[in-house]
Amino acid sequence: MDVKLKKVVVKDEEISPKVLTAALFSQIDSLPKDYVLQERYVYDYEFELIVDSDGASMIIDSNHYYIKQGDIIFRKPGQYTQGRMPYSCYLICVDMLSNTNKDSSDYYVYNDQEFQNYYINPLLERLPEIFHPLNFEKSRSTFESIFKEFVTPSPLSELILKASVLNLICYIFKDSTDPFKNSQIPISHHFKSLKDVIEYIKKNIDSKMVLSDFSKIANMSPSHFHKVFTKNVGLTPHEFILKVKLDKAKKLLVETFYSVSDISIQCGFENTPYFCYVFKKHNNLTPLEFRKKHRYI
Repeated sequence: MDVKLKKVVVKDEEISPKVLTAALFSQIDSLPKDYVLQERYVYDYEFELIVDSDGASMIIDSNHYYIKQGDIIFRKPGQYTQGRMPYSCYLICVDMLSNTNKDSSDYYVYNDQEFQNYYINPLLERLPEIFHPLNFEKSRSTFESIFKEFVTPSPLSELILKASVLNLICYIFKDSTDPFKNSQIPISHHFKSLKDVIEYIKKNIDSKMVLSDFSKIANMSPSHFHKVFTKNVGLTPHEFILKVKLDKAKKLLVETFYSVSDISIQCGFENTPYFCYVFKKHNNLTPLEFRKKHRYI
């Protein structure tokens, strides 16, 4: 089959998913081990959660994966796929921009149909083909809620499903790109040391911290720690600390009535003028302007 896809560049704000079908495939006990499902092309965007697996596998284009409980699979238009039993799963097929004319009432993945556009978007491009989140129950709850909303619709279902799929995309993106949640990201043997340092920073953000404090926790030299932290976290220790301080300051400005001076102390800044200077530099607003903008009294 000659697959012809139209590739279209889209912005994040243009993503407006419509669920074409949501299905539960639960024949793990009825099909024999190593039974091979019919091969097929992927016409739309597909999300699949493996609910149960007993040595099952899957082909996506030229890649062969062994799949296990908790794996989330993301397939794009134009791909070729085939599963080998036994496994059970939730399957959600999506029109990513809600602009196709496909009728969800009789949608079936094995029917010949038009390919949805292939959307070129940084967020979608970074979603992994197969990913294993740490929290299986959260994944199952998300897929199950989409499935139930689709099969027992209400007047609000279209909006609820759109929001749920957007949430699913964000959930996969955040967990798959976070080295502390995605074991497939090569953070190697430094994982526990860096996690301990990050927890220490968050618990002691109102205190003065220096590089040697972190290197001792991580059992590394200061220069080596700085290199390892920056490579794996994507920020230098100083940049990370500043981000944690400013995030906490924003939360306190919006959720409490603490004075700017009190907040600067709680967030570990040397003095209030310096806090105001740094806050405005990174947010283009003074702390009081930020509070006024995001909190109505």
